[in-house]
Amino acid sequence: MRTTPALLAAAALALIAPAAARAAEAPCQVDAALALPAPPAASETIEGRPTLRHVPKGAKGIVYFFHGTGGSEAFASRTHSRRLLSELIRAGYGYLSAPSLDRTDVKRWNISSLDPAANPDVAYMLAVHKALIARGEITATTPVFTTGMSNGGAFANLFAVAAKAQGLPVRAVADYMGPFPAPMRQGDPKALPPTLLILSQNDGLVSAELTGRVAGQLKAGGADIEVHLNAEKRACPATFALVPGMSAAQRETLVKATLPAAGVADANGVRTIFRDRPVIGREEMAQLATRLPAGAEGRAIQEALIIAWAGHQMRSDYAKRQVEFFDQALKARP
Repeated sequence: MRTTPALLAAAALALIAPAAARAAEAPCQVDAALALPAPPAASETIEGRPTLRHVPKGAKGIVYFFHGTGGSEAFASRTHSRRLLSELIRAGYGYLSAPSLDRTDVKRWNISSLDPAANPDVAYMLAVHKALIARGEITATTPVFTTGMSNGGAFANLFAVAAKAQGLPVRAVADYMGPFPAPMRQGDPKALPPTLLILSQNDGLVSAELTGRVAGQLKAGGADIEVHLNAEKRACPATFALVPGMSAAQRETLVKATLPAAGVADANGVRTIFRDRPVIGREEMAQLATRLPAGAEGRAIQEALIIAWAGHQMRSDYAKRQVEFFDQALKARP
């Protein structure tokens, strides 16, 4: 498991500083608007499921992008997904996003088996890959990458191994807060594709501790896994730069007055809610929503807060690192 000086420093601080002091001294979470918007995605049913995709001519790789529990192909159109995908497209990659077969209330990818005969989601994605080749959008030698969030991160791990076993030129994985499913851990860790793993310390849905421990075991067996662990940060006006229609003055008021009045954070942007709980889970996120404005604005504010608080939320502040990681995988094995 790869560590950085910043991560080691944060761990040392956690051992010696009281929680309240650490929160007050933490940097704030800064999000900036897109440098360039992602090109429009093509919406089309492929092999019986709706998809969103953008595959530039001569793409240097195809990125299969997987939603989390409850999601669909529209995950690719959400704010942080678009920020990530725009960086990948600008670097020369194409992408495709599709829904899991399960369209019940759960809407999850099947991570029970690597075998396409036993796993309809693996079989479907292999069929999509063949369809893109048949259309001339990619070739049989176009490098394959996978990316996903939560259950989609788990499927990104599983499908990468399954696709590699079927002869696809899989090069790397980016997993945002998803576990490593048991079926893809049964073989030689050295055979796993290089993996960029993003975890968050207060994640109440996918344990950063447990997932990090599995990553460490795989790394010890020879797997190439780069781990980034997000620590909690304060909220500041820049945290809410992606909330649609919110001016700089309104963001300032949100931090200095609105959130403190709602009992969510103090005027310095330090979280005051759920301090007695070890992680931020579904119950905590549901309670948070009741203290924020209704509608799309409140959802965008909540998303920004959960990112700042190192909870379970797709984030795009690793977009440039993901592009670098994928590029490195290409250089290592074109």
